[in-house]
Amino acid sequence: MRRNFAFAVWTMFAIVAVAVAIRVVADETAPTRQLTIYSGILRSVDLEARRITVEGSAVLQTFTVPTDAEIVVKDKPRGTLDDLKVSDGIQVEYSDDGDVHVAHRISILGLKVP
Repeated sequence: MRRNFAFAVWTMFAIVAVAVAIRVVADETAPTRQLTIYSGILRSVDLEARRITVEGSAVLQTFTVPTDAEIVVKDKPRGTLDDLKVSDGIQVEYSDDGDVHVAHRISILGLKVP
């Protein structure tokens, strides 16, 4: 009888431990994306492919712009890719997805370069 009681106690303890472990794993959030900032002059906008090319420090970088990317422009609460003009000074906050730079936020810096 005593052996059955000890077995039942250890079994209950194991079930509780597994339940707590599952709960802890389920509560872990996905790792946050590391964002990088790149500033430069907008050299091209491809509205159909949703890609922009920016020249900063004599290096061209191409960014893919998802539909949920935030585009900050003057005089509008929410901008679109169509609001960006070649030769705008812009800042891009992006993350890398493999070899692709994915823009999450694009801001116009207010300077224009020919």
